[in-house]
Amino acid sequence: MIARVTRRLAPALAVGLIALATAGCDIVTADLRSEESSKWQKTYTLDANGRVEIGNVNGRIRAEPGEGNTVEIIATKKARGATPEQAKASLERATIVDTVTPGSVRVETKIARTQGIVFNGGNLQVEYLVKVPSGAEVRLSTTNGGIEIAGLKGRVTAETTNGGVETRGVSGQLEASTTNGGLDIDLAAVADGGVKLDCTNGGIQVRLPRDAKATISASITNGGIAAGDLPIDITGENSRRRLEGRLNGGGPRIQIAGTNGGITLNGR
Repeated sequence: MIARVTRRLAPALAVGLIALATAGCDIVTADLRSEESSKWQKTYTLDANGRVEIGNVNGRIRAEPGEGNTVEIIATKKARGATPEQAKASLERATIVDTVTPGSVRVETKIARTQGIVFNGGNLQVEYLVKVPSGAEVRLSTTNGGIEIAGLKGRVTAETTNGGVETRGVSGQLEASTTNGGLDIDLAAVADGGVKLDCTNGGIQVRLPRDAKATISASITNGGIAAGDLPIDITGENSRRRLEGRLNGGGPRIQIAGTNGGITLNGR
């Protein structure tokens, strides 16, 4: 008799568990229905050949040329919660800290930890728009976000995890690396300091002027390498996963390394 009752209750119990699980998903979704945002904005004056650094968490960074020797930084904080009050409280967990000298500006995102379980770690993010003197040195890093750079002429270092790096019209020394993202690199020129690119779990695309002078070394662990129509003279190994050669007789070094993705080189 007990076995019969158990068999009868099993389907009902299963239905109840499914309903509870579905309701649980609705509750989690409901927790993030309210959104709040705020802006942090400052302007600085930077010495010639100065440096600008941005360190971010949970959000993208976009950098472009500004006017004269002025640095303008706009950080937009966004948070979600079950109610407007909870979203505002979550928003307050993110603070922007700046450290400034005449020759450098460093801005960093700080996110305070909360007790308890967080169902969705993406309920708080900070996005940066950075305008800098075009020739300034720029260092950008973020986690869980991408980096976009346009028109800069100074030395640029960009590093991200769980996001990609994209450049447009960059002509200074460049070092870019990403994990779990891709590199989409457009070069207006190859600077004397060269280019160093490193990507794990993502493709690498590079466009540079056909008349640029460069010495190229590219390698990929899982994937292939395509050089398009660039006039590269092979000087070392030339295989599906490795390429060594000189573009227009050679010049500054372009070093590219990838894992689990392809590498594509094209003329601009």
